[in-house]
Formats: sequence, C-alpha cells, structure tokens
Amino acid sequence: MDEKSQIIYMQTRLTRLAAEHWNMALPQVASLFEEKGVYHYIAKMWDLFHVEGDLAVLDDVKQYLDAKGVACG
Repeated sequence: MDEKSQIIYMQTRLTRLAAEHWNMALPQVASLFEEKGVYHYIAKMWDLFHVEGDLAVLDDVKQYLDAKGVACG
C-alpha cells in the first residue's frame, strides 16, 4: 500500500475510533474533522503517527481539537 493510501486508511480508522470513543455519529465526526482540519493534520503528521497506535493518535487529535476550542470525548 502506498503512503497516500495508508494516510487515507488511518484517517478512516480514526474517524471510526473517534465516533466510538466520543459517542458521536460517524457523519458528525467526519464533518468535525473536515471543518477543523483534522484530516489535513493527520496527513501532515503521518511520519510520526504511522509508528504510534491508533489510541495514541486519537489522543493527539483530541489535544489538537481541544487547542482549537472544540470539546470532544
């Protein structure tokens, strides 16, 4: 799998994981991630994120959203 496909796969996994952990609907999480630039953030941070587990990356995403004033989870 090439890097672009791996990034998309991670973005998808994290969307589902966030929905599950934050008790939100998938479309709501996807909209939030799109609106707040989370998908871009994941792609930008790929070099670091691809060696971490999904829960660690989700925690980082939560911190990113907290810094933007978005309460989730």
